[in-house]
Amino acid sequence: MILICSILLYARLTLQAAQVDALTVSPEVAIARGKLAEAQALYDQARATYGPALIGNYAQSPQAGQTGSGTVEQRLTTVGASWTLGDLFAYAPAVAEAGAALQSARMSLSDAERNQEVEVITAYFTALGAHAVQNARTEELAAANIELHAATLRFSAGDAPRLDVVRAMVAVASAQADVARAQADADTAADTLAVDTGVSAASFQTIVPSEREIPPLKIDANDAITLALARRPDIASARENVAAEEHAVAVARRGSWPLLTLTGGYTTGVDTGIHVAGTSASVDLSLPVTGAAHERVLAEEARLAQALAELQKVERGVRLEVGAAIRDYRAESAALSASERALEGASAEVAATQIGYRSGAIASIDVEAARTAYVQALVNEISALYAQAKARATLNLTVGETNE
Repeated sequence: MILICSILLYARLTLQAAQVDALTVSPEVAIARGKLAEAQALYDQARATYGPALIGNYAQSPQAGQTGSGTVEQRLTTVGASWTLGDLFAYAPAVAEAGAALQSARMSLSDAERNQEVEVITAYFTALGAHAVQNARTEELAAANIELHAATLRFSAGDAPRLDVVRAMVAVASAQADVARAQADADTAADTLAVDTGVSAASFQTIVPSEREIPPLKIDANDAITLALARRPDIASARENVAAEEHAVAVARRGSWPLLTLTGGYTTGVDTGIHVAGTSASVDLSLPVTGAAHERVLAEEARLAQALAELQKVERGVRLEVGAAIRDYRAESAALSASERALEGASAEVAATQIGYRSGAIASIDVEAARTAYVQALVNEISALYAQAKARATLNLTVGETNE
């Protein structure tokens, strides 16, 4: 079992805190939140669409007088309300369509947050790994300087040739170059993490060991895929899009139905010179005769087919992503085990060559080769350690779990 305590974490920024901070500054998350607000407004609009409309009407026209000898004006004022039954027929599926679109927007926001968390995982462990490599390279430079000083003393005492000093100087120069590259990589990684989280890079100065261990992987690829298909927000969003398009087709089909409008109110005015007043009612029926409604149905059915294909695409992508994440984690775990064995061997080789060099049985070039191999093995183990932690955290989110 590999313990996370082998990994150094930021004292002032945990992975969970970094993910939370990233959600507040991510443009992608902000866009998804804006789309959710838009979907909420459209849903509220759909729910408020159906209802009576208040009407008011004034009509004035000439008509024959009572004696037939002249004309008088007819003046009628009507106030009341009207209902269009066609709107009632389309109301339920329209609200259902808007509701499904709203739920899809919610799931899209969750997916945007998940993607941002995955990005932060990469930035977080990359920055930690780069910092650890920088420390290793710095220690390498310190060891090379010690070797140079020792070689110089041995040469001055006549116990070593000038070649040993030259080799030590070359090792120091190589270590200095490694430190410079490691410093640049660490600064770049820290800047990336700072931008992703909105946290000052000063928070990355202090690191502490973690006492948590990476739990063993107790799930196979098929079970992980099944779990991801049930939990992943991008799958849920695609399914809600399909539901929304199904309701949109229903709305379009009802658009070809006759529109029946009922109007009722109270009318008052003058008719043939006589004051009249009382309730009034009217019924209007309109039947669409163009092919616009049919074409709208075809368009919505095409959009439904696209939504179904998109769902299949997302499901296929999730299957591939989960499988790749599991293989990546297993490969990183195997690489870490191999790098640990390599580091143990390199450490033993360094100790042996140093003893041999002091006894005069081994040349300085062998000592330098062993030390170089040890430093590279150490860097490889550091890289594998953080790569395994990153792979496991990414796998959790890929399956639909959280990193507690």
